[in-house]
Amino acid sequence: MTGMLWVRTVSRGQGQSAVRAAAYCGRRCLYDERRGRTFNFARRPGLAYSEWLLPAGAFWQGYDSGRFWNAIEHHARRANARLAREVIMALPRSLSCEGQIALARGFLDEGFVSAGHAVEWHLHQDRPHNPHVHALVSFARVTAAGFEPPEAAFDRRAFLVGLHGLWRRHWERAGGEARSGSGPAGFHLGASHALMQRGVITRQGQRLAALQALSRRPPPRRWPPWLRLRLRRLERTRVRVRARGRGD
Repeated sequence: MTGMLWVRTVSRGQGQSAVRAAAYCGRRCLYDERRGRTFNFARRPGLAYSEWLLPAGAFWQGYDSGRFWNAIEHHARRANARLAREVIMALPRSLSCEGQIALARGFLDEGFVSAGHAVEWHLHQDRPHNPHVHALVSFARVTAAGFEPPEAAFDRRAFLVGLHGLWRRHWERAGGEARSGSGPAGFHLGASHALMQRGVITRQGQRLAALQALSRRPPPRRWPPWLRLRLRRLERTRVRVRARGRGD
């Protein structure tokens, strides 16, 4: 079994900010120029490693998180613009920190950087039993000429399906064993879980609670085929008996 891979879109149409997402993933303080607001997550623990991955020949060489994601915000002008994709990966606990870094880097490089997207990713080890990566992938491609729209395949369901297959191959190549994660079936318990513990209801928290409830439910009871056939025959016999009784 592979570790959990979760991909979501950071969209302005849903009131989200790429700068805020970068501040949260990187456990840092960033200023959002478009909103005129500072997002500070520097006090959150657990950041073990950070890295930038840029396509070959990309014009952006500043490696500054605040400048880059503010540039993305200014580049995407539509009210419902999609700014980035956040990728969360649960890592094998059996690997060393160096092995986890190599696994995440190889997957992100092949899955996104090779297609022309910039990736800022961070390894979180806030809990020993739940090592995971938060990666922020630019929705626009970063080329020598500037920001360009993504390829059509990047926005299709087939791309995400292929991404899960690619993650499975990298996981198996790295020698991943059990599914990682601190929740049932490897669910990532993040800010929504913390808010839920304090009684604050969020949409993501409700979704997480529903997934946890489903994972705790026992599998449905399945009768053996011979018994199902016998029950159907018995039911047909009862129907015929009732029909004869009404006819009399």
